[in-house]
Amino acid sequence: MNKINIDNIKALLLDLDGTLINSEKAFFEAYKDILLKEYNVVISKDEYKKYELEQNAKLLDFKRNEYQSIRDVSDDTIYQKLYANYMPFFESVIREEEAKDNFNLIKEIKDSGLIVALVTTCRRMYISKLLDLYDLHNTFDIIIARDDVPHELLKPNPAEYLIALDKLQLKPYKCISIEDSKRGVDAAIGASIPTIKVDNFTEIKYRDDRTIEESSANKVLRNILDFRLRRNNNEKN
Repeated sequence: MNKINIDNIKALLLDLDGTLINSEKAFFEAYKDILLKEYNVVISKDEYKKYELEQNAKLLDFKRNEYQSIRDVSDDTIYQKLYANYMPFFESVIREEEAKDNFNLIKEIKDSGLIVALVTTCRRMYISKLLDLYDLHNTFDIIIARDDVPHELLKPNPAEYLIALDKLQLKPYKCISIEDSKRGVDAAIGASIPTIKVDNFTEIKYRDDRTIEESSANKVLRNILDFRLRRNNNEKN
């Protein structure tokens, strides 16, 4: 954290998908499942990475050249079916050990006296499942979710972060954000928040000189918690 003075930080603003949980894996499995069951369309991991992730949601257009069954089906229709069947895949990844450890660390960071917020494009119905599973209802001071802003104001627009700053009544330099995607980083940086970028859950690796780069949110959370515990201990002594 050599570019961020953690001692002056009042709040930790956390992305969820791809940062704290491996939702990229969950979304691919759900996508693959619904296309096969509903339309007999087969997709590979390489196709998903190339056309959905790297080319910004072009997978269906690519597969329509191969499969008659989806040529007259709109993207919206397929996505509606996808999200209607996404919950078990989401539940699977939030139960993984690294995800569990991340949320336990966040609880401890909250207990150390740091404000903790969730700033995510995840839907509240999925967030509610997460809060119930790990008893996080009193952990996050605020949650800004996909449902809270118009579609055009979702990341990379900084609106979600600006809403969070306003609700917390904090200046950007008093916060740290942790993000994984370029969209998320653009949103946090657009709100002038010092940002740490992690990439252990993402297939799309890239460098971003605007951020501090770390291997995982788990590592960042451990470092922040260690610092907070040492500081609190020194203040007691």
